[in-house]
Amino acid sequence: MRNARTDPRNDPRNNYYKLSCTYTVIERLAEWVRRRVRLYYWKQWKQPRTRRRNLLALGIAPSEVHKASRSRKGYWRMSQMSLVRHALNNRWLEEQGVPDMRAVWIKLHYGPLARV
Repeated sequence: MRNARTDPRNDPRNNYYKLSCTYTVIERLAEWVRRRVRLYYWKQWKQPRTRRRNLLALGIAPSEVHKASRSRKGYWRMSQMSLVRHALNNRWLEEQGVPDMRAVWIKLHYGPLARV
């Protein structure tokens, strides 16, 4: 049985390092989730004409749309392509209901008045 005072898990200095490590993990996880959501939108727009129509509706120039709409690259690679990232940006994803995990983490750890 361990003594509560000598147990290294109860050392308050450990919490400082855990907090900073967790932030980077959450940041990477948030990036991965947003890329995964872009992948599913791209997958949902299965036909090239649907991709073209949606990219045009999201503000991509008509001269650039053909680079993405008829690409043979895989879904995961296309979710990171600059045209797709520009069209399905973070603000648009938040409007669609994808939570900003970084902002949620900051509010949980620093309170509701924290700047995000």
